[in-house]
Amino acid sequence: MRVLLAETNWNAMTAGAGLSEAGLLVTRVNDGTELLEFAKFGEQSAIVFDLDIPDMDGHKLLSDLRDRQPLMPIYVLSQNEDWAARRKAYELGADVVMAGDVNPAYLAAQIKAAVRRASGYASAQLKVGPMVLDTVLNHANINGTSLHLTRKEYEILELLVLNRERLVTREALMAHLYAWDDEPDARIINVYLSRIRQQIEASGGDANMLETVWGLGYRISAQARPQGMAA
Repeated sequence: MRVLLAETNWNAMTAGAGLSEAGLLVTRVNDGTELLEFAKFGEQSAIVFDLDIPDMDGHKLLSDLRDRQPLMPIYVLSQNEDWAARRKAYELGADVVMAGDVNPAYLAAQIKAAVRRASGYASAQLKVGPMVLDTVLNHANINGTSLHLTRKEYEILELLVLNRERLVTREALMAHLYAWDDEPDARIINVYLSRIRQQIEASGGDANMLETVWGLGYRISAQARPQGMAA
């Protein structure tokens, strides 16, 4: 899961560090203008910013974000515990307003739960056929046998599982893994997918549950399909 975070004060910096420690990918921007620009083109799972943002009115920023991203989980931080300001944020579409000093572990747990629910999962254990992906431990297994994955391999698998039975494009995978950092050749996705399939097979699963639909993208399914078939 990737979070877009405006790192504009110490509270937001604390949140960013905690989210990274909880296993979330964090894209950091400097102000509200950058936040709006990155939100337009990114593959983030949630957005976090402090209401006291330096370059614009925080409530106006929230309203603009909600207009552009009607379903995106948005988490607002606020050192000001004034209820009127927090109520306005909720009215403008904030999912959660955290007043006072942020609790990063609590914030990370809330974000993970919201992303899972949006994808149709009720718990931290995401199941697709014989595969179970634990979004708390960032770990996957097939019938109890662990898959030994690198961080990026896990992130690819998690994104596919959150979009189970649906196509995910190569571009979406690249944006999720690297955001606006220097990207390697897009063919690196083939290397990661090959490694994930090897791990699925080594753990007793069917590698074809992770399917390539040529020219369209990739998907993971409970029932393996022959490679290259479109739905």
